[in-house]
Amino acid sequence: MRIVVDIQMEFNHNPDIPGRSISAICELDACAMNLDFYLDYRSPFAYMANIQLKRIAVTLVRKPIEVVSVMKAVNNQPSTMCPSKARYAAVDAARCAKFHGAPFVPNGALLGAFMKGGIEPSLLSRVAIAAQGLGIFDQVNDALFAAVWAGDADLLSESGRRSFLAANNIEAENLWEIAETPEVARQLAEFHEEAVGRGVFGVPTFFVGSEMFFGNDRLNFVEAALNREIAA
Repeated sequence: MRIVVDIQMEFNHNPDIPGRSISAICELDACAMNLDFYLDYRSPFAYMANIQLKRIAVTLVRKPIEVVSVMKAVNNQPSTMCPSKARYAAVDAARCAKFHGAPFVPNGALLGAFMKGGIEPSLLSRVAIAAQGLGIFDQVNDALFAAVWAGDADLLSESGRRSFLAANNIEAENLWEIAETPEVARQLAEFHEEAVGRGVFGVPTFFVGSEMFFGNDRLNFVEAALNREIAA
C-alpha cells in the first residue's frame, strides 16, 4: 500500500528567492510511515488523540492495551489513585475537548462500572482487538471511544451491546463473543508485554521508530518526527 503525503520542501537553488517554501506531493511507502499508537478506551486523552490523528497522513498501528496493568508493571499508578490528580485530569480533559472541538459527554454509567469493578477492565480493548481480526477496526474504534466519552451507550447489558452494534452499523453480531476468546486474550497479552518492554507507562503513547511520545499534547512532536523520517 502506498500513501500520498503533502509536505513542505525548502530550497535555495535560486539566489533571488532564498528559503522559499513550495508544496510538493511525495509518494512514500506506508511501511516507512508507521506510527504505533498504544491506547485504552477509558482514557479521555486517548480519545482526544484518536480525533487529532485523523489529520495526520500516516499508517497507524493501533495497539489496544489494559493500561492499568501496564502501569502497575512499570511501577506507575493511575490518576484515580491521587484525588488531586484525578480532579485536575477531569478538568483538563474537558479543556482539551473544547480546544479541539470534540464532543465530550463522559458516559457516567459505564465509567462508574469500570471504577466499581462491574465490568472487566480490558473488555473494550479486547473488543477492539476482535475488531482488528474481523477487519472492522476503524469503525469499532471510533464507536467505542464515542460510547465512553461522547454519549451514554449501554455497554453493560447484552441488549445494550446489540443496540450499540446496530446504532453504529457494525455487522458483526459475534463481536462481543470473539472478544472473550483465548486468541484475543493472547493478542492483548502480547500488546501488554510489548508495551512494558518499550517503556510505555500510560496512554496515549506513540512511537515513531524507537522514539516514544506520551500524551495527546505531544502530537506536534510526533508530526515533526514523522517529517524527519520523510526527509531521511
